[in-house]
Amino acid sequence: MIASVGLMFLCSCATQDSIRPGLPAETAFNKDAGRDQRIYLTLHLENGKELLFIADTGASDTVLDKSLEPVLGKCLGTRKFHWYGTATNANVYHAPKLYLGSTPLLTGNRIYTDDLSRFSFDRPFILGILGMDCLRHYCIQLDLAAHRIRFLDPDHPGNENSGEKFPLTLSFYDGTPRIHANFFGQSYAYFMVDTGSPVDAALKPKLFEQESQKLKEQTPGQVNFSKQLKTSAGEASAGLLTHQVFFPGIIFDGGACTNFILSDCPNGNILGLRFLSRHLATLNFPKRTMCLQHSRVESFAAFTVEAEKFLPNLSGYASSMEANKFVSNLKEQGQLPGWLKDERGEVAFSWSFNEAAPESYPISRTFIATRKSDAFKYHYVVVKASRDGAWKLQRAWRTDTSGRILEEYPVP
Repeated sequence: MIASVGLMFLCSCATQDSIRPGLPAETAFNKDAGRDQRIYLTLHLENGKELLFIADTGASDTVLDKSLEPVLGKCLGTRKFHWYGTATNANVYHAPKLYLGSTPLLTGNRIYTDDLSRFSFDRPFILGILGMDCLRHYCIQLDLAAHRIRFLDPDHPGNENSGEKFPLTLSFYDGTPRIHANFFGQSYAYFMVDTGSPVDAALKPKLFEQESQKLKEQTPGQVNFSKQLKTSAGEASAGLLTHQVFFPGIIFDGGACTNFILSDCPNGNILGLRFLSRHLATLNFPKRTMCLQHSRVESFAAFTVEAEKFLPNLSGYASSMEANKFVSNLKEQGQLPGWLKDERGEVAFSWSFNEAAPESYPISRTFIATRKSDAFKYHYVVVKASRDGAWKLQRAWRTDTSGRILEEYPVP
């Protein structure tokens, strides 16, 4: 019986991966992808409504914003998701037809909805995340120097001899892509290929400590900062920090890399979008291969001019994480207006790298919180008057789902 079930599973996978959908035309995406932004694609529904999506190989399934539920038909139930550091109960629907240009994309039979405003990514109008239930059917080439995504014939991608080739597998648990690689002195370690991660690479904490120390010896001028990591329940974890290190220039995998960002990740090793942006990357999911061709010097140089602009952004990021910790502490101590002590819920912060230059004080950050017990949104603005000053709560209010202010809370 076990052998029969295993054979059925293999046959199912083989049938799914042998599907050859129509290939969309070459499509342009945002010019800042691979620097401090993800890849944004404009898709549309069958009725012509345009939706801005993130192309995310680190997401197992395609997700739409809850605002689209009225056009999705009957809800089929709920499913628990763990993604982007939080846990959520997503609603399940039959997958609608999604088009890139005039070509329908092949997705799974089901699609999920969530409040994507919690994951602003500096662009609050994101209405979808395109996951591996769709991308696994395609051979995609990411040319971040030219800001283009190309859908190639998996059997004849055209660049078999132009770059380093890696065997690629799809995780049994969530379908996300993995490669075996010798990066960072590891002998064929597993790395998840994650276009939703804005860093170059993320390593397990112990390996991160070892490798970041080695890289620091190459470049004494790096910038370090930390951010608070959230658990799957969205609650701040006391003492649990994830670290990121910025290197203006290092030698990585035998080549020179500028503006390199290394992070730690408790869940495993990751190759992120910044790393892929340094190559012409071909992800041939049907044939289970990834090809990386180093960008031409003139194309790669375009990513080196961001150093002076990126350094203040890192400081702004650190300030935002300080503000996040401040709001989390208020929440844990029962001092967040409208929020009861120990009450569970989701807290997401909304801010932009360019919201305020770190040297230009006062600075502010805005947070939006939701909870399962009601349908309201709770808004909090915190400010910091000077570099050495403390964060303070400036304003707090509650709105309905349409954004109408229902109540202003007094602040200490």
